[in-house]
Amino acid sequence: MLTDDTLWLGVGSSVATGSAMRAWYVVKVKPRQERQVLAVLGHREIEVYFPQVKSRKKRADPSAVEPLFPGYLFARLDALSPEWVVARAAPGVSYFLGTDRVPTPVPDVLVDEIRRRVARESRAPSAPRYRAGQKVRIVEGPFEGLDAVFDGTLSPTGRSRVLVMIVGRLASVQIDIDKLASAE
Repeated sequence: MLTDDTLWLGVGSSVATGSAMRAWYVVKVKPRQERQVLAVLGHREIEVYFPQVKSRKKRADPSAVEPLFPGYLFARLDALSPEWVVARAAPGVSYFLGTDRVPTPVPDVLVDEIRRRVARESRAPSAPRYRAGQKVRIVEGPFEGLDAVFDGTLSPTGRSRVLVMIVGRLASVQIDIDKLASAE
């Protein structure tokens, strides 16, 4: 996920405002109304960004997406124009993030970086990381630290099968591919 501390430098920095100055703002929306607010603001020709990533839930549909920031989206507008009043009063909008009723602009570079990272995460996975018969090490979970043999990928969501020696017997175990590392 988005954890790079340098990504957040500059949040809250001032952005010059004028009649033609547009900036990104964070909009807090009412529970599960992100799509409604997206549609309303989009219909009113306000640029809106709602970052979504592939669902990381184990049993989720491989094409399922979930909000990166549930309950929040970004709107680009001029805080001194009439569109500001329209955006604040849109159905589903709770408030704009800021202090003392003054919204805090978000630097363009921050929104651009979020877009790049979301795009990078959403790309389809390339070729499988491991081939059948390859030695791997389990790095997380109840079998952490055990060596295993990769047996194959079970689903596009990242489930795989490995063979592990347990109590002197070879056992087939299903595990998320992210919990494996190459032992070679």
